Amino acid sequence: MNSMLKPVEKMSGSNFLLAIFLAGWLIFISFTPAQAQSAAIVLDGQFDDWLGQPNVPDDQGDAHTNHSDLSAFYFANNPDQDYLYFMAERWDLGSEGLDLRLFIDTNNNGLVTEPSDRIVEVRYHPNQGGRTYVDLYDGTGAFLKQVAYQMNWGEPGKASRVEWGVTFSDLGIAPYQTIRMQLVSYNGTQVSDTVAEVQWSPADALGWYLLIFLGIIGLGWLYHQRRALA
Repeated sequence: MNSMLKPVEKMSGSNFLLAIFLAGWLIFISFTPAQAQSAAIVLDGQFDDWLGQPNVPDDQGDAHTNHSDLSAFYFANNPDQDYLYFMAERWDLGSEGLDLRLFIDTNNNGLVTEPSDRIVEVRYHPNQGGRTYVDLYDGTGAFLKQVAYQMNWGEPGKASRVEWGVTFSDLGIAPYQTIRMQLVSYNGTQVSDTVAEVQWSPADALGWYLLIFLGIIGLGWLYHQRRALA
């Protein structure tokens, strides 16, 4: 009697590689971080693109003045761009200006006063249509350059949010380099509010996940080659 069972056919090389590719792609899209799926940051005075980006919240009522009471500090970078992007938000929906300084410990050694460190000074004027000015200093306070002049990077009128950007090269850092940052608001020359320090390694949000995906494909190809030679 002929058996009704048929031998299982050996999977062809192309089908095997397709299966490996699909498996790797499913793993890749399943574990891609929310940040990578967020919209790219654009400096345009619009803030929907900051949804889902990493941030450090700050308590209400811990500043010397209401208009300089910060509620959150956001940071992000777009894949394949030489820019770091930042956004500050305050609790008060007022028209008074906001003066900020972002201290960046570029070598992650706990100091922000070295020549290699950076201070980003931001002046935001909602009563001037959201005009924003950004200057860059080194850690000793020496002026380096004007980054932005009268840019419409803040909300106008009675508003609370402002965004800005600085290049990797201006900060003197490289992708994947670990840095520390702390945002401070001022009332004149007096410190008004300080957001908790954050440690960050800015890089392409998809970088490591793409490497994992390509690694899976590579291992699948090697396995297929070994089976073909067996």
